[in-house]
Amino acid sequence: MSFQPFQTDTKNILGFDCGNKELNDFLCTEEVRKFNEEHLGRTTLVFYSGELVAYYTLSNSSLRKEYLQSYKSFSKMGEFKLEEFPSITIGRLAVDKRWQGKGIGRVIMQKIMVQALNSSESAGVRLLLVQAKQDAFDFYLKLGFEFVFDSKRERSRFKARGTRTLFFDIASLSE
Repeated sequence: MSFQPFQTDTKNILGFDCGNKELNDFLCTEEVRKFNEEHLGRTTLVFYSGELVAYYTLSNSSLRKEYLQSYKSFSKMGEFKLEEFPSITIGRLAVDKRWQGKGIGRVIMQKIMVQALNSSESAGVRLLLVQAKQDAFDFYLKLGFEFVFDSKRERSRFKARGTRTLFFDIASLSE
């Protein structure tokens, strides 16, 4: 597998179909180019034998400490007087339908986790975040992600968009 940053002249993206119109449209329209140009995220294309099999988009972000209030491992962070935990958000992760169920998503997540851990050496990064739809919950939970505190805002987001916020503590990778 090869990982390449999206560039405006990238070929072989028009036939991509992950089964989700919103994710397909992001990649196959001007949206991905504009997103990258505005520094809102970076999209990486994943190829296998020259064929586009997946893509993902990462952005820097943060998570307010209230969303971690029920996790004992974060309670000791009060001594640092943090309002938010520095994070990297997986904005999009899509695997072409022909390649789903073959471990591509797991390989991508391993790469993202290593990338986040490496980023934490030069800038503070503690968490990986994702706004996942219900059909992806199991995928992320099996990788060690956990749901954030079930706040009113989280319930509202789920009701409106069908997504929940999950987090992965990258400090667990260096243990």
